[in-house]
Amino acid sequence: MPTRPSKPKVPTPGPATDVASRLLKLIAACPADRPLPTTRALGDRLGVANTTVYRLLQERANAGEVWQHPTSGRYFPAAARLIFDRPKPVACLTRCLELASEQYREILEGISSQCGTLHRAMLLWHDNLLVQHPVTQDSPAFSTPREQRLILSDFLDRHGSSTGGFILDHVWTDEALRNFGERLQPAVVIFRSCELENFSNVRANFRVGSLMALTHLLGRGYDRIVPVLPFDGDPAVDEFFVALADAADEAGCRSRLEPLARATNTTERAALIERLRNEPRRTALVCPEDNVALFLASAARAAGLSCPQRIGLLSAMGTDFAIRSGMTHLRHDFRAMGRLAVDALGAEKPFRHVLEPQLSPGNTT
Repeated sequence: MPTRPSKPKVPTPGPATDVASRLLKLIAACPADRPLPTTRALGDRLGVANTTVYRLLQERANAGEVWQHPTSGRYFPAAARLIFDRPKPVACLTRCLELASEQYREILEGISSQCGTLHRAMLLWHDNLLVQHPVTQDSPAFSTPREQRLILSDFLDRHGSSTGGFILDHVWTDEALRNFGERLQPAVVIFRSCELENFSNVRANFRVGSLMALTHLLGRGYDRIVPVLPFDGDPAVDEFFVALADAADEAGCRSRLEPLARATNTTERAALIERLRNEPRRTALVCPEDNVALFLASAARAAGLSCPQRIGLLSAMGTDFAIRSGMTHLRHDFRAMGRLAVDALGAEKPFRHVLEPQLSPGNTT
């Protein structure tokens, strides 16, 4: 008679399987920010040799269930890799946010977004001495290059070794940064131009923006164009005015560009509006700061100057604040600037990128 096939035997767990199972339970119970017990301690607890524990841990590491710290050699639960094995945080060295809330809110949104994409942490730091602005209606006070060197030296002494890159506000000057070329690496300067070869730079194209502004205002029939200084000491503001004068030469309309007018406080803005009341020609004001541009618009309305019929107003900063107000502005994508700044920190060599502005006509021209 044919023999009946025997049923396959189900293997019963052996000592090795039991040890591996108990080890996995120990791993699952261990906090992610603490190392597992040493192989000796685990061997004593599981009743096996150190070499057996080491072999099992290697198998679990290959399977992605534990992680071995590259420096100490200790084993951790796999989740610890997200805590320990990642780049050092990006240090954002900016002015106090209340002093440029819209511009730097948008930049920091971009930085935060890209840091999240790249799994990098942020260190947001500012020193009150960098920019002081106790009275909103008046001009801020910017630190001198000497003061900036002292601020940077203090920061680097305290936090330099714990950061993995530096994003610098545009008010930091090349004169101050030049002394820290080796300690500030990698580093990127935003918004303004930076001529230091060891620094990355993500900046606005002020030349193209100036040409756009001039073309728009002349096309709207304004007889003269007055550049308006919102405050002293800002490198980006100074760079924009140089670009505006060069653009007027390039476009052949330098005779239509008036000398720089000051509007750094309430008194100066009132004096400027008074001069406009006595000016028969249609005049357009170009101001590279949204808040001061709106102060001027409000003062003009209070003085009975119709806008845009009598005077025009164009802001060359272009944050969300300008969009909500409806004024004509050059739009700069500050969020993209922040994202590109984070990317620049990971480049193999200094990274240069120029962001093109967009002209957004509004109700002030």
